[in-house]
Amino acid sequence: MAGDYDLDELYANTYTEDDRLAHQNQPISEKKFLIAWALALFGGPVGAQRYYLGFLPTAIVKTTLFCAALVCFSLDQVNLALGFMAVVGAWTVIDLFLLLSGTMRDTKDHRLDGYTRFGGICAAVTVVVFAGFLVIALVIGTASGTAQ
Repeated sequence: MAGDYDLDELYANTYTEDDRLAHQNQPISEKKFLIAWALALFGGPVGAQRYYLGFLPTAIVKTTLFCAALVCFSLDQVNLALGFMAVVGAWTVIDLFLLLSGTMRDTKDHRLDGYTRFGGICAAVTVVVFAGFLVIALVIGTASGTAQ
């Protein structure tokens, strides 16, 4: 069955000149991609990039979940706190993927200014930061497992 299709012909010209022009002619936001990315990377658990881009309801929900986790930690409700933090952490990673793929836009549905120029380098930096966090977590986990 696979031999019946000419895959080169099937995928040829899927991104045409018209597609390129349509992408270039999309309105660009006054919001900066680099600022949104930095806010998502370092302030993502509290929804900082969502405040910046104007998504106030979801930003408030994210901040509330993060604060609920902190309150649960302070009340020694560790399992509940870890549940809240898992939701906030997954949401933060999803927001980073949306930003780095160019899918997340401002509230007017405009592309973020600077995405084309900085998207690739920001993706690389994000991977390095996540790898660094993983190494730190492994070192801390290993050290705490051997402590007496």
